[in-house]
Amino acid sequence: MACDRQPTVLIIEDDPSLRASMQRTLRGQRYRILEAGEGGEGMKMLETHPVDVVLVDMFMPGKEGVETIRDIGKSYPNVKIIAMSGGGTKGEIGVLLVAKAMRCHQTLVKPFSGDDLINAIEAQLS
Repeated sequence: MACDRQPTVLIIEDDPSLRASMQRTLRGQRYRILEAGEGGEGMKMLETHPVDVVLVDMFMPGKEGVETIRDIGKSYPNVKIIAMSGGGTKGEIGVLLVAKAMRCHQTLVKPFSGDDLINAIEAQLS
């Protein structure tokens, strides 16, 4: 991360209300926030913006989380990745384990608190 700019966080999440909630939580923090509704859109944002941390939902229409994490890891190895998924079923938790095995730096189980979100991002920036 360059010292002369704000850390940039990219939220890749298909649920507009969750994206807005995350944006509200992060507003007033020291981050520049970018948003994408699915993995393909997120990859395009990475092409044109320097990003420090990416939050990736695991289940999205279009390019899903696993594929997005794989592509970020290949093309942007210095970007920190936090995978997010709901905790309602074993399959959703299992996909977070897959993400962790794929080079994902951290995981968040939905629903998570604003403090959990900020702490996860801060852990990746330190």
